[in-house]
Order: sequence, then C-alpha cells, then structure tokens
Amino acid sequence: MKHINSDSDSDSAADVNDESLHARRRRSEEARPKWPTRAEQARAAELVAPEAPDAGGFSPTLSARKAERRWLSSELGPFHQREVVADVVERIRAGKEATVYLCTTPAGSARERIAAKVYHPISRRTNANKQLYQLGRDVLDSEGRPVLARDWRMQKAIAKSSGAGREATQASWLQHEYARLEQMHRAGADVPEPLMHGGHVLLMEFVGDAAGAAPILANVVLEPREAKSAFDRILWNVELLLSFGWVHGDLSPHNVLYQDGRPTLIDFPQVVAAEQNPQAFALFVRDLERVSSYFARFAVSSDPRRLAEELWKKHVLEAAPEV
Repeated sequence: MKHINSDSDSDSAADVNDESLHARRRRSEEARPKWPTRAEQARAAELVAPEAPDAGGFSPTLSARKAERRWLSSELGPFHQREVVADVVERIRAGKEATVYLCTTPAGSARERIAAKVYHPISRRTNANKQLYQLGRDVLDSEGRPVLARDWRMQKAIAKSSGAGREATQASWLQHEYARLEQMHRAGADVPEPLMHGGHVLLMEFVGDAAGAAPILANVVLEPREAKSAFDRILWNVELLLSFGWVHGDLSPHNVLYQDGRPTLIDFPQVVAAEQNPQAFALFVRDLERVSSYFARFAVSSDPRRLAEELWKKHVLEAAPEV
C-alpha cells in the first residue's frame, strides 16, 4: 500500500487555491475598463478641441487638430484681417514644403475661392536634397531680395542651419516659387496665378470647380489624342521655363493638375538655375523622363534624353554669351 503524506497534500491544495485566486484576480483586472489617465485625456483634448477665437481673431471652420487650427489662425489671420480670406474650408494637398488649403473670400471679392499654400516651419526635404536645388541660386529674403554676401551674419546662420538660417531658407523657397509663378503667368504659361504672399503663406488661383480641386495628372486616365495634346502643352511650358533660365527640378505627373483638357504645372519652390547649377541638366532630363514615362502609357512615344539635349542646346548652350 502506498503511503500518503497528508502535509504534502495540504500544501498542494493551498498552492492550487492560491493560483486560482491569482487567476481570478487577473481576469477581473483584464475585464476592468482601462480609463485614460489625466495626461492622456489632456492630450486627446489638445488634438480635437476647437480653438477658441480671440477677440477679432480668425478661427477657421476646417475640421482639424487644435495645433493645425492654431497654425492656420496664426498664418492666415493677417489675410483675414485684411479681408482677403474669409474661411479655410478644405485641405487640398500636403507636400514636402507646405500644405495647400481651399479658402473662401469675403462677399464681393473678385474670386469666390482661392488656394493658400502655407509653408511648414521646417521643410521635410533633407538638407542634402535642399542643397542640390539651391546650388547656384540666390537666397531670397522675405521681400524677394537676394541675401548679399556681405551680410555675413545671415550667411553664417544659413550655413549652420540655425533657427534664423532655417527661417531664411524657408522664406527663400517661398519667394522663388512666387517669382517663378509670376514670371510664367505673365508669359501665358499654364500655372496658377499668384495673388499675394506674406509670412509663410502664398495665395494663388484655385484650380478646380464647384466639385473640388482639379485632380493630379497621375490619377487621370487619358485618351491617346487627349494625351498627345496634354504632353505637347506640358513640354511647351517646360521649354518656356527653361527659356527664362530655370528648370522645375521636381516635375512629375504628381506636380501637374489636369482638368477640362488643360494641364497646370504646380510646385515651383525648388526651381534650379539652369546655367549656375552643375546638376541642372541631370534634373532637367529627370523631369522629362518622369513626364514621358507617364504619357507612354497612353501611346505617346518620346525620347526624353533627346528632347532634353535639344532644348538645352537651344536655350542654355546657344543662349549663353560667349566669353
């Protein structure tokens, strides 16, 4: 007969009972609702709570996080006070440098709706990427004037990418975009008409209709005949820009709007100086390759390298003054 140790049995039974108790407690704790902490509640409120307007201030109706609403109030408030912008109603597009918003205007304005491109405090482009585009072109101040070499404090700030330097660089990107849009629009190019700028904001023509903003070319399917017409028109705009001494530098079907048979080129902050930037031709070839690749899907054949060489010879090499 096997001898049974009663003390050992008692200990085993106690262990089982303890384990069962712990298991019940664990299940009870897991089933209990996890209420957010005060800090978590505060963070949630910061994200969704509407911004209370200041006396006479600007509080856009756009559904957005509190930080974004505060940013818009700060950047577009001056234009609201000048009765240029009435409200911000839609977020159209976010990019590396800026976010574009659809704005309404006060009653009686020449345009019912305009686009506001609001530059981010810090560009999402890498420093190496920005330096590639900036080679050979002036850094422009908030008034569109070149920052002179003798302004050594600002030049040093830009070189060290300090707070003041980053602000100057961002201002320069906006100024270059405004200048190129203005120049191209005066020449009849297919670009949004620039209307006004100030701070980190560029106001321009809204490209679209009552149904919304014009789609980007990358999201459009074209008929072959329509595609050939659009390709030729884009190429004409590219050549016009080059004749002014500039390369878009970031052209692709994502930076062209298309509506009612008309392409509209957008996003010009990174424009490259054709003669001064040693990488300008390579960027020009890349622009044409990206555009040609899109149109090849619709039976539009082209040789982007040959096109680039012909246009470069015509507008850069032969146009350059003899030394």
